[in-house]
Amino acid sequence: MNAEQNALGRVLLISKTVYSAISEGEITLNVPALLDSLSAVLSHLNDEKQPIAKLLRRLKTEIKSKNGAFYPTVKQYFSKIYPVLEYDFVKAAKHVPAIIYGNDKICAQFVAGDRSRVKAMCEAMKSYPGFLFGEFEALSDKQFYDLVFGYYPKLYENEDFMGEMKGLFTENAKEK
Repeated sequence: MNAEQNALGRVLLISKTVYSAISEGEITLNVPALLDSLSAVLSHLNDEKQPIAKLLRRLKTEIKSKNGAFYPTVKQYFSKIYPVLEYDFVKAAKHVPAIIYGNDKICAQFVAGDRSRVKAMCEAMKSYPGFLFGEFEALSDKQFYDLVFGYYPKLYENEDFMGEMKGLFTENAKEK
């Protein structure tokens, strides 16, 4: 695993923990800033000048400064001795824009003050890194999407949280 693959794996683990903490109400301050920090780092995937691997220290500093009480929860993921699970880097890289998109949608709902939608969105998003790590390998990509993101329009009057990203889960996907 090269440095960029390792760094993306770490950011995915941090993201999963962040989504869980937001959905459980453990993080209530600076939520948009935290999600924006994650998105900013993810947007540098495979960037030759500033790859994710070089931005982990900045992410660590931002988490400490914006959510100091939360930092101990993710501290282990910044340690070089913490092993990152093997995963399909190409598939994960393909899904990075959807994670950034999801973060933006969560931020918009947070700023609008709709905490129930934020919780529902984070509940769905916390499964996304696991999907990329292969935790849902018994499901096709489409089945994962339908299971995790497909319920959202039913809860919120046909408002589709990740509908614009559905193509990532159906292109070249074969049903299992």
